[in-house]
Amino acid sequence: MSEECPKCGAEFSVTEIGGGGICGACREPINCPYCHKTVREERTTGTFFETLIKAPDSLLSQHLGISDDDWEDMGAELNENTGNSGDMTYCYWFIVPENTPEEILVKTGWEIGQMIDQIPVEIVENDWDY
Repeated sequence: MSEECPKCGAEFSVTEIGGGGICGACREPINCPYCHKTVREERTTGTFFETLIKAPDSLLSQHLGISDDDWEDMGAELNENTGNSGDMTYCYWFIVPENTPEEILVKTGWEIGQMIDQIPVEIVENDWDY
């Protein structure tokens, strides 16, 4: 059985090792193997081993409300908005391509040729800090 980290969205499984003892149960943490944050604690006489099943989608995909696979299927080109000076990136934008699958258009409410803008710089330029 798998579960999803509420903090980063990674999917992982948990195995109890050495549990089942009669006494001495302690609250042991169950940590996400991707972001290493504590998801919850459970009582056991053993320990827990967490295995990553699927890493979470990128921050960009999460911001857009789609999966990384959806983003790749779209084939959109992400562009910098550098304003008039061209010295600094203010945000990012893209045009919804003609070959965008219908299910993505339905999921997002986008239309072919629509400009999606105001994508924050930190969403694009910062990966997960784990």
